[in-house]
Amino acid sequence: MNINIVYNHLITLRARIRSQFWKLFLKRMGKHVDIMGNVKIMSPQKISIGNNVLVNSESKLGGQCGIEIGNDVLIGYNVNIVSQNHAYDDRNIPIKNQGFYGRKIVIKDDVWIGANAVILPGVTLGKGSIVGANAVVTKDVEPFTIVGGVPAKLIKQRI
Repeated sequence: MNINIVYNHLITLRARIRSQFWKLFLKRMGKHVDIMGNVKIMSPQKISIGNNVLVNSESKLGGQCGIEIGNDVLIGYNVNIVSQNHAYDDRNIPIKNQGFYGRKIVIKDDVWIGANAVILPGVTLGKGSIVGANAVVTKDVEPFTIVGGVPAKLIKQRI
């Protein structure tokens, strides 16, 4: 048997075992979910994951205010999905003492989030959308569109 095939099978097996562990704590998890190594999940009880989802290595899911991930979603390496952030509105109070704000993040079906992207509180990624690598998404993304940049902007529609 080819050593590369053996390696790939072992990586997939480890991802499936990791998923079974997280399934104990997540609000909901569908079938065929692969969670790769060094993924960090905060407040897993507020996170739902659909079927056929890949969460790639080094990604972080901050579920404090809720994250809902649909079916057939690809989450690239080192993606940060941040549903809660630091408040900073009062200049007379140190930021670290101002508490937090946040809103649920919704990732619809058939979404691809590129490596190193950041998804901020309250964002909805529409069905079939693509977030380019290194993008910072601060606003909702329409279905079947491609966004990229800092902050993320429309690149083109998927036709």
